[in-house]
Amino acid sequence: MTDTKTTRTATEGTWALPLVVLAPLALVRLLTEPSTLWLALSWILWTVSALLIAAGWTTVLRNGTRGNAAWGMCVLVHAVLAWQLIALVGE
Repeated sequence: MTDTKTTRTATEGTWALPLVVLAPLALVRLLTEPSTLWLALSWILWTVSALLIAAGWTTVLRNGTRGNAAWGMCVLVHAVLAWQLIALVGE
């Protein structure tokens, strides 16, 4: 019998879900002027994305990361998160 230990290292998929949550915010901001209801929903989606990013960092700290592509996705999701925060605070 072989003893295999499965680790859940951070991959591109770790950062994909927060990016998917931020995508509607970016699209609405680029295509239209957000309404008051949309701004309230934007804060909720931004918070959900920030919590998912925190969960991703927990995975990275516990198990490490695999490959440079995962770090590229990490940088991308953090850049979009920062862009959305600046846009939301500026409203």
